[in-house]
Amino acid sequence: MAKPDESYTEVEHERIDAVNQYQRGERPSKICKSLGRSRVWLRKWIRRYDDFDKSSKREWFRDESRAPKNVRRKTDSEMEQLVVNVRKSLMEGKTKDTKYRCIGADEIQFRMHELGYSENETPSLSTIKRIIKKNGMVVQKRKRYIKCKSKKRYTLLNPTEANDVHQMDFVGPRHIKGYGVISSLHLIDVAFNRAYAKQYAGRSMDNVIEFLIGCWAENAIPNYLQMDNGAYFIGDLIHSRHFSRVVRLCLYLGVEPVFIAPRKPWMNGAIEDFNGEFGDKLWERGQFRDLEHLRREAKIFLEHHNNRQDWKCRKINREAIPQRRIPWDFEIDTNNLPLTEGEVHFIRQVKENGTISVLNEDFSVDKSLAHEYVWVTIDTKHEQLMIYYREKNAEAAGLVKVHEYRIDEDVKEFKVVF
Repeated sequence: MAKPDESYTEVEHERIDAVNQYQRGERPSKICKSLGRSRVWLRKWIRRYDDFDKSSKREWFRDESRAPKNVRRKTDSEMEQLVVNVRKSLMEGKTKDTKYRCIGADEIQFRMHELGYSENETPSLSTIKRIIKKNGMVVQKRKRYIKCKSKKRYTLLNPTEANDVHQMDFVGPRHIKGYGVISSLHLIDVAFNRAYAKQYAGRSMDNVIEFLIGCWAENAIPNYLQMDNGAYFIGDLIHSRHFSRVVRLCLYLGVEPVFIAPRKPWMNGAIEDFNGEFGDKLWERGQFRDLEHLRREAKIFLEHHNNRQDWKCRKINREAIPQRRIPWDFEIDTNNLPLTEGEVHFIRQVKENGTISVLNEDFSVDKSLAHEYVWVTIDTKHEQLMIYYREKNAEAAGLVKVHEYRIDEDVKEFKVVF
């Protein structure tokens, strides 16, 4: 039983007296009434007394400190200066290790990792951002593509794993003085943000096919390849039911092509963001002599980008994710590609008259869906064109129309080649 002391405050005496009364067997209601206190108050101090370590020099009836038990570690001046120096070096980009790189907090963390600092030694993202702000090194961020108001009701794809969906796009053309025009072709894994890029002296389907074969030999083949409606991707812009060589290559490899709605680049948000980074860091800054010079510099940019993405995804076991690759000795006549069984997808906006245009041909949908986006699938095996629409707040899209889609050539059976 606790013994009061003259040095205790009136409130502390009250707490000691309440617990002593309880230990003598008095009813809690009587104790609370005599002291003008609640049962909650009484239970708190009885619990505090019961849980207290009697061998401790601390006294159970004292008020405990309300100061945070875990005081945030101050970042020492040396570490702060290191963050500042890394930020400066990335902003200046004077060396091969620092040029064409981003300058954000995650890039600073990754650069410190490259310099040999362990994760325990590296400041958190919030600490790095605080140091940057404190030292007046904040810069205006590049504007990213604004998310669609439809909350992606226009697409049926929701990639969460590597190589589920790749997005592809051309950047340029750019004129190099004394050389000519150059375009840059880019591809990105939507879920993991690893990218592949190569520059060409023109935009042709031959270049696109060479690019895809090279990319998917070095990296894994995706389930879907999403792109815009450029003639170098979709092919013939006049005749109907014409499947381009890019589409044929995809189907032959078991990849389902997806063509976004015309003039809606925000539907390809992942690759458009990469294009913006490529433009800010390399395309619009560098002075290039010719195609080979640009390709060498672009490889440096791409290596930095992919190394950073690998670092950000370092805790994910990507080796456990199944992968298919094109063998290096793969050969096929790219000028005479067969049409293979599979599916080709299109995102289209319904016109005022209730129709959509797919491969230079109009198909009826429903006037009630005018101005809405629909998902269209051509099944080359069953020769059907199916139209899907997702209602607002619906979890899945519903089939709204099926059209017969006769194909005037032999469709080859799909076989897993590798």
